[in-house]
Amino acid sequence: MKKKTVAKRAAAFMLAGILSVGTVACSKNTTDDNAAGTTNNAGGNNAKNVELKFSHIWGSAADPFTPAAKKVIDDYQAANPNVKIKVDTNENEAYKTKIKAMAAANELPDIFSTWGGGFSEPFVKSNSVVQLDSYLTDDLKNKLVNGALTNVTYDGKVYGLPFFLSCGALFVNTELFENNGVKIPTTWDELLTAVKTFKSKGITPMAVSGKDKWTIAMYFDVIALRAAGPEKITKTLTKQGSFKDPEFLNAANRFKELVDAGAFSKGAAGVSNDEAEVPFFEGKIPMMFKGSWTAGKAGSKDSKVAGKIKAISFPSIPDGVGNPKQFTGGAVDAVMVSANSKNKEEAIKFQIYFAENMARESYLSGASMPAWKTDVDESKLNPSLVDVVDLTKDAESFTIWWDTLLAGKDTETYLNALQELFMGTKTPEKFVDSLQSIYGK
Repeated sequence: MKKKTVAKRAAAFMLAGILSVGTVACSKNTTDDNAAGTTNNAGGNNAKNVELKFSHIWGSAADPFTPAAKKVIDDYQAANPNVKIKVDTNENEAYKTKIKAMAAANELPDIFSTWGGGFSEPFVKSNSVVQLDSYLTDDLKNKLVNGALTNVTYDGKVYGLPFFLSCGALFVNTELFENNGVKIPTTWDELLTAVKTFKSKGITPMAVSGKDKWTIAMYFDVIALRAAGPEKITKTLTKQGSFKDPEFLNAANRFKELVDAGAFSKGAAGVSNDEAEVPFFEGKIPMMFKGSWTAGKAGSKDSKVAGKIKAISFPSIPDGVGNPKQFTGGAVDAVMVSANSKNKEEAIKFQIYFAENMARESYLSGASMPAWKTDVDESKLNPSLVDVVDLTKDAESFTIWWDTLLAGKDTETYLNALQELFMGTKTPEKFVDSLQSIYGK
């Protein structure tokens, strides 16, 4: 079972690893280039000039991770003047297609952002990425929270470094609930009542993008988790069970019940994720089930909903075996290095630096929970993020999202079938049949 426990934050942030990339980053450097293609580094030694291509997804001004990623990259280049990081930023969904195509064409950049589990499994199986175990000293591994490497470990070997923990949560606008006399839901019936009440008042209850299918999956994944529990979900997604088990039909029926109750906008199928989020962050939609990164945007200084958003756990569902202490997510987002990089050692040094420092900077910015042990003053953090951290303190498990755990074409089979269920062009029974087709029968 792919199940993770978030370790208690360590009291100290240890910078003295064997690779000492963090120490290098804090040192003063010179930037004198010479004709031999070398640059004087912090130690006064000539270092070969290197350009590393880095593809990732944090380029949007609206993305709370963008400033953190830029700072980490800029800091590394300032500390290592012989290294130039050539950045290629992409939109999330387009990037998934692009990076798969680059891997297939043997054209992966030196370093790239990715997701653990089934998404990166083809990269590992095709020997397209660097296996990292020989670089991971005990000191380095001790800087990571427990279980952080689970989703980037394949056949006992580590191929990627994560930087933050994410979990799914139901974000509710407490002001809209209070002004409309609606109880914040703790049960399935209360959730349906909230949906119907908001709907009757002309307020779209929940934000989702039917165009970016992964946002629909955020809702279905947690409903399925409530229906089947973490063990059965992981077992079935890794083809050791059956989607024909009644828990999956129950999940599909409950999802359809939510859709039929009017939870989502009729026009949701035609809007992107960015477009779907706008009314939520403008305080016009009361609920959105999303990853913990939502807290960063909701609690930012210029947010129209700052101080109004509360993160709660998705309620249990009738006849389900799961419970609200079980969360979707985990340490999934990671960086990997191409096996074909001409500057592999430099790429790995940057990979380690980026993962550790991205964890810290994105936590400080309020965008995420870190997968690395870090010591920061939490009283100065985004209160919405602290809310999510508090929500998961007693977590029993974190189960990776379906579109990450499933591999290759199975992901598209799931997302396409789910989109059809969402649009009403496929019944719950046919949806389950489509899922079972992943097993080849």
